[in-house]
Amino acid sequence: MNADPKPKRRWMPLVLAVSLAVNLLIVGVALGTVLRLKGEDHAKAPPGFGPALYRALPKDERKAMRGELSGLHKKGSKGRTQDFEAMSQALRRVPFDPVAVEVLLQQQADATAALQEALQSQWLARVTAMSDGERQAYADRLQDVVKRGKHGHKKKD
Repeated sequence: MNADPKPKRRWMPLVLAVSLAVNLLIVGVALGTVLRLKGEDHAKAPPGFGPALYRALPKDERKAMRGELSGLHKKGSKGRTQDFEAMSQALRRVPFDPVAVEVLLQQQADATAALQEALQSQWLARVTAMSDGERQAYADRLQDVVKRGKHGHKKKD
């Protein structure tokens, strides 16, 4: 027997770790691809009705609409901040008062409905002011928005 032991290979654990990392990366990419392609049911759902109607408007119309409704939106933001504080206090209250929480939830629902009504009125006024040709072009853009789906990617046929 030889009294001199073989020198240890210090690079071997490093090579094994790199190999494992590369294998995990490949498996992750393959699994992600399979899940993305297999689960296309979510891509078949059209976008929300309101967002689709808004996105199909010409850019200048969207900008004007945002400007006209920004005051209402800012007011709603300030109200939500106060409502979150009130909700936090209501949730901490002992004994718990579900009626107080229900009132806060209803206030939020009412504020959301008011914003929705304002948006719908603004949208309808704009569509009503369009010429027949502009409205036809808008309908075409709306179809394109729906085809792209929720995430803005074109759907595969």
